[in-house]
Amino acid sequence: MATFLDDRSREVLKSLIQLHIATGEPVGSESLARTLNRSLSPATLRNIMADLEKLGYLAHPHTSAGRMPTDEGYRVYVDSLTRHLPLAARDAAAIDSELRPREGSSSEVMETASHILSRLSRNVGFVVAPEIGRTAFRHIDLVRLPPPRVLVVMVSSTGLVTHKVVELEEEATQEQLQACANYLNAHFAGMTLSAIKARLLDLMREEKTLYDSLLKSVIAIGERAFAMDGPGASVYLDGASHIFDQRGFDDLDRMKALFKTFEEKSRLVKILNACISGSGIRVIIGHENAEPDLHDLAVVSAAYTVEGDSGWGLGVLGSTRMEYARVIALVDHVARSVAHALEERRS
Repeated sequence: MATFLDDRSREVLKSLIQLHIATGEPVGSESLARTLNRSLSPATLRNIMADLEKLGYLAHPHTSAGRMPTDEGYRVYVDSLTRHLPLAARDAAAIDSELRPREGSSSEVMETASHILSRLSRNVGFVVAPEIGRTAFRHIDLVRLPPPRVLVVMVSSTGLVTHKVVELEEEATQEQLQACANYLNAHFAGMTLSAIKARLLDLMREEKTLYDSLLKSVIAIGERAFAMDGPGASVYLDGASHIFDQRGFDDLDRMKALFKTFEEKSRLVKILNACISGSGIRVIIGHENAEPDLHDLAVVSAAYTVEGDSGWGLGVLGSTRMEYARVIALVDHVARSVAHALEERRS
């Protein structure tokens, strides 16, 4: 819990952080006095800033007379010094229009959303879709490849398409594969993969399976098609180059480590899933991130559900100097707009 601050200290901290966000430079008492229209003298401001530094909300770079906010200072700013307002109606309408075209796949919606988040925040925008095993399945197609391989094309209830090649012990014609696909679509649509696996086990125990060649084929294909070792969560990332535009991000080794994280999909998904855990908007600042490579960054994220399916999330990743109020409003609106757009494709 933050230490109690009187109104004057709160105003100084708020103004200093806003000035630092705007300039990227340490803030001195003279420039802060001008921002406050000389309502407090530079000498008084220096005393207040020194007190805020002792409390851990400001840092004093050795090469400058000015001060900069710490992660703890930003936390107080986000939690109690900024007003969280909805996105401007004009911006909201433009986003809704961009995310709700009459045609286009669910993947295109999420790709567009990551681009919108990046473009409007001037930071990195990301969207995470859940693992296929966590979503309900809508439709399956089976395509014969050179034996013993079969291409499995699955469409989730939200329109996400995944491809998987499986191998069968016994060769099957395209007609047999189509019959299996028809059975799976008729009996399993709307179920999650874990529920489908349980149902396949039940079928295996039923005596009629021994005498029904279609059921035997369905089980053989279904076990492989619905195995949960397939594609993991999907992640859409846009605007990584914006990191280079931020002041203070000129350490080449640090940048290499960060971009390596972006390129390692399984690690990136794990990091982003941790950011979108829980519900609603989350703001994780600097060292609050469990991942060391993100200790110089802030993440504003939102988790949301699509027709009851959890595991969806999106957000903005960038410098701790980001314009938090604006980014929070942006992330909140894009999350609701994406959920609505995906539900439209589901209906």
